Amino acid sequence: MSALPLRKGWCPGALRPMPSGDGLIVRLRISCSALPAQTAGRIAILAARFGNGSIDLTQRANLQLRGIRENALPALTDELFALGLIDPSAEAEAVRNVILSPLAGLDASCKDGSVMARALETELREDTSLHALPAKFGFAVDGGGRWPLGATGADVTAYACDDAAPWRIALAGADDVSEPLHWHSVADAMLALAKAFLITKRPRMRDAVATLGAPAMFAKGGLHCETVLGPADRKVFVGALNLSAHVRITAIGLPFGRIATDQLAQLVDAAPAAEIRLTPWRTMAFVCATEAEVERLLAAALRLQLVTGPLDARLAIDACTGAPGCSNGTTPTRDDAARIAQHFGARVIAPGTIHVSGCAKGCAHRGRAAVTFVARDGRYDLVLNGAPTDEPVERALDPSTLSGAVDRVLGQAEARR
Repeated sequence: MSALPLRKGWCPGALRPMPSGDGLIVRLRISCSALPAQTAGRIAILAARFGNGSIDLTQRANLQLRGIRENALPALTDELFALGLIDPSAEAEAVRNVILSPLAGLDASCKDGSVMARALETELREDTSLHALPAKFGFAVDGGGRWPLGATGADVTAYACDDAAPWRIALAGADDVSEPLHWHSVADAMLALAKAFLITKRPRMRDAVATLGAPAMFAKGGLHCETVLGPADRKVFVGALNLSAHVRITAIGLPFGRIATDQLAQLVDAAPAAEIRLTPWRTMAFVCATEAEVERLLAAALRLQLVTGPLDARLAIDACTGAPGCSNGTTPTRDDAARIAQHFGARVIAPGTIHVSGCAKGCAHRGRAAVTFVARDGRYDLVLNGAPTDEPVERALDPSTLSGAVDRVLGQAEARR
């Protein structure tokens, strides 16, 4: 039996939510990926009142409220507007896709790109010519340091390098990067590249680079390019980290990117004065002032069965909503992913190694993974070192056999080393 055609959606927002199998999805693009803990607590209350009590943290550091009832949408929108979380228009909202390093302004090892990120957000709101950008087009400002963003899937990334060349810009799909730039010119250069991209009429920046070449794309944005090192690899961190005598970070991982509203409320209760930095690797980093707050947060996270340390196999697995929450899914992907994680226990596996996808769209993990399971008609196809759209090496695996399949694949890879 062949799979049914995939239902196409769009990138949802607060002003243009998207219907799914469990109701409307309302996505909140949190400015500079940071919000007060008390605001997060209020979001949890709204998600429980108007939705199904589930919140997703996406790979773009956005919050998604799930299962929102259509008749509740006007009241929810009013509440979000009062919290300052609504953009002037759906068009501005759709293109305000900016990821900022979670330690920006907190850690001396991370160059603070918050001024650039805010400038990008302002222009994306106000310059209507930029509203023609594809909704999936994204920007990243990577200050490096202890938690470099690394690969985020952004089309245009500014990243910090050495003091002699404070910032450079990388384009998706390009090996070359821009000439050195000082911080005050970075946002304008990124926006110029975005406008140059629009002229190419390509779907994403990597397509424009593949067709025209990186030197031509940089030239269209008024920049020269060079062959030097690009952004550092991402570094996923969970647990506690002291940055200074008065700044402590408690990074808590959300299993497969989801948190229940009561779980979020309990975390906020543990540290109500904290600020939360959202990360693209599906962790919430609470910025605390005291050791007591850190201890309360870690105790609450452990009690709530969230991720608090590196020896947690859930860090290695990406899983989408799956059935019944997504109309494209035919398997309960998060349940199946949880069984794989339980099988591995405290075994250390690199983040992003395993991808459990409810369909060939691969929403939870856009790139390649060592092991990808793609649901089809209630069973799974197995793809090795590829994406959900690649040719599988095995088909129609029973969901109960996935852990054994991972054991076999990783064991074979280890034997070849």
